[in-house]
Amino acid sequence: MGQILSQIPGRLPDAIAEYEAALRIRQDYAEAHNNLGNLLSRMPGRMPDAIAEYEAALRVRPDYADGHYDLGVALSRLPDRLPEALFHLETALRLKPDPELRRAVERLRAASGQRPN
Repeated sequence: MGQILSQIPGRLPDAIAEYEAALRIRQDYAEAHNNLGNLLSRMPGRMPDAIAEYEAALRVRPDYADGHYDLGVALSRLPDRLPEALFHLETALRLKPDPELRRAVERLRAASGQRPN
């Protein structure tokens, strides 16, 4: 239900509520944590909550490539967290190789002044 509501203009708060309700029932649902993080990241001032949800997803499933990717993207928006962002994006790349992601990681490395691994 959260996924459907998130696609309807003006229903983002309802979608968030649906994911929160699902997580009260099943706290170990990594995809729900990640999807909730994606929704929260679209809300002004909710990036810290989004990051917490991505981290919760990765506590449940440390090998969740999409979780690492989404956390890396969120962290890359915070200049003081670029090294963490790179770690998570590189982890996503190792788990699920993708040429486009590789290019994004290389651009972020260059922007942060880090050398390729």
